Amino acid sequence: MLYEELKNKYIDNEKIELLLKDSEITVLDEFLENWETIRKFNKKMYGDKLPKTVLCGINPGKNGAGKTGIPFVDFTSLTKMIDGVDREDTERSAQFFFDIVQEIGVEKFYRSFYVTNVSWIGYISGNKNVNYYDLPINVKQFLYEMFQYEMEVVKPTTIISLSGAVKETISELFDNSNINISQQLPHPNYCAFPKNYDSCKKQYIDLLSKYTIEL
Repeated sequence: MLYEELKNKYIDNEKIELLLKDSEITVLDEFLENWETIRKFNKKMYGDKLPKTVLCGINPGKNGAGKTGIPFVDFTSLTKMIDGVDREDTERSAQFFFDIVQEIGVEKFYRSFYVTNVSWIGYISGNKNVNYYDLPINVKQFLYEMFQYEMEVVKPTTIISLSGAVKETISELFDNSNINISQQLPHPNYCAFPKNYDSCKKQYIDLLSKYTIEL
């Protein structure tokens, strides 16, 4: 299973922790306590067939996917998608993302889109999130190799970048591939601000509807 392999590569060999040992940055690893729920979520949403359209963000944050281990999903959203979870723990970008998921339909959304991040895990310094592009270069190189491995398994036809920074990275990593990397949407964190919400939601629905499959 893809997530089991990534878990082993990211966590069990402690490579990232070693690469970060001389910095003040640490890995967000609370999601490991949620591993059985992660497995349950992925089995329900993806089954044995991964979608070929990828939505790719930056990396998990401390209040959302850094806790759940599921990209762009906080516990408040997760409670509404699978049984056995009852926790009110909300993160605003996850709430915007869940609004999009609901608009399309949960089952249809996850049958249509494989959701991930350039970095599968998140980082923190002090009490602030750290994005992958601000990490030491040796850590970024490792993350890029892991992301390319993940995409080799998924075999996407399209990667939709969720932010300009992600678009730059995707363009560098897959410039010579046959994957369609031309599409970009604003990051959900930007979209979650009230002044941006409605226009961003329209952008998301307009673009994603072109890639949504019928059940």
